[in-house]
Amino acid sequence: MILKKIILEGDSNYEKEHNLFPIRWKSHHLTELFMELCPKLDLDGNGKLTIFATRNRRENAKKYNNYKEFHVSSYYLEEEQIKNLELLDLEEAENYILDIIEQVLTDIIERNSGDEEKNSIIKATVNQILEEDFSLKKKIKILSKKENKGKYNAEVFRCLDKKLGEAWCVEIHSGTSSQTRVEWLTSRPDYLDRRDYFKKSKWEDNKFVLTDRLGADIAAINVEK
Repeated sequence: MILKKIILEGDSNYEKEHNLFPIRWKSHHLTELFMELCPKLDLDGNGKLTIFATRNRRENAKKYNNYKEFHVSSYYLEEEQIKNLELLDLEEAENYILDIIEQVLTDIIERNSGDEEKNSIIKATVNQILEEDFSLKKKIKILSKKENKGKYNAEVFRCLDKKLGEAWCVEIHSGTSSQTRVEWLTSRPDYLDRRDYFKKSKWEDNKFVLTDRLGADIAAINVEK
């Protein structure tokens, strides 16, 4: 099974008690960046990996756990790593979190297969994230559409970086005025994976409409008054 999701999870109760910025929010754009840029990777036969930055390890849980029956894996960080994650600000944390992701994935590969090709994929993905300066603006082709008369073109983007976390926007390009209008579809910053939230799009007269998986409208942008 191909790895589809990585989550770096802190201790929410401890974070609230000590007024700390959540580790999951701090790491969201990085774990999602890794998955966006990483080629298909069979890490350990599971589709989801949760890296726990928590002092409360589940009962009988080892450092690395492979729950094949549920297609999920877990990995527990050490106390020093957890403290660093809690204290580093967003700017300082990016390199540290990226190093953790690389170390954890490499260790899991060594524990399972020792496949050098998989290690090369991880290293190449890490280098690409560094080259992209920890940010990505990805056009979502399936949601981007031209208006029937060709007067407007709507392009939907998924944006990942430390300031936005994960934010989605629509750029409306006018074919007559050559102007571009940007409309944000989510809060800024936001820390949720919205890929299954925005499912379809359509033009209705002068409106560009986005719908969820049930066909309900969740955003409508009127391009003409």
